[in-house]
Amino acid sequence: MDAIVFYAPHEIGLQSIPLPPMTPTSVRVATKLTSISAGTERMTLEGRLPGMPQLRYPLIPGYENVGEVIEVGADVDPAQFQVGDRVFLPGTVRYEGFFSVFGGQVSESVNDAKRPIKVPAGISNETALLLALGATAHHGIRDLVAPGTRPSILVLGQGIVGQLAARMLTQYGAEVTIADTIPFRVGLGEADHFIVVHQEMDIPSDSFDVVVEATGNVSCFDTAVRALKKRGHLRSLGFYEDIRFAFGPAFIKEIRLDIAGEWDAADLAATLRFLADHDAALHQLITHQLPARDPNRAYTVALRDPECLKIALTW
Repeated sequence: MDAIVFYAPHEIGLQSIPLPPMTPTSVRVATKLTSISAGTERMTLEGRLPGMPQLRYPLIPGYENVGEVIEVGADVDPAQFQVGDRVFLPGTVRYEGFFSVFGGQVSESVNDAKRPIKVPAGISNETALLLALGATAHHGIRDLVAPGTRPSILVLGQGIVGQLAARMLTQYGAEVTIADTIPFRVGLGEADHFIVVHQEMDIPSDSFDVVVEATGNVSCFDTAVRALKKRGHLRSLGFYEDIRFAFGPAFIKEIRLDIAGEWDAADLAATLRFLADHDAALHQLITHQLPARDPNRAYTVALRDPECLKIALTW
């Protein structure tokens, strides 16, 4: 099997490594597509990752893997998995001689049958790549729109998490405004109002019940506080090394700040339904496709091209 390997910060390669042996409770998956996380994989490639102060190399990155089951262990219930099933893997097992964050950038894998998530027939392989970040977005917005209300919500940042969060909030009945500094991303978005940000003052002050911070850029917290109404709610969907913002304005407005964490089974189920209902429309969010055999080019495009919203690597 082949794997994309980070040998050290800023050093990427493709290497052939042994496939772990099958067990009676495992399934073997041939990878069709993977994607690159602009947050976790970027930070890992740069040698830093919150919660893991001592990253160790060489490591295999990735947690967005869509593949096909090609072998099933003898003890796996046929109702759970059969050969030919399509699955999403939010990472794979550890491989001898390599560390893992989270091991998804591989051409093939052997996993305990509890790990893969079956992809329903109504979801394409490309759209299935959005499952983990879609569940992350859903976890961050699922409680923001109470029944019978229409809160005004600003989604800062139109990367994949921001794109999906805005679409879900619109579906749940919020009045949604999206904002980003990249016109291309704003143009792809779905919302009631659209802002291409050239300077901070392009975002109106004291205007929103809720701000969803989805840029992953800690400098946007002050912008979010300024945009909120009195006693507004700031929900963080990003992944940061630390958080800093001016306390005074937040104190005066009495804002509520909370941080969305890891998705759960309810988010996963809701996101699978959302992806199935919007499969065709979500295809446009996969803006680039490149072969996994050239990982240096793929990571350069994914992490440096501002018009690369989401990349699919073919295996």
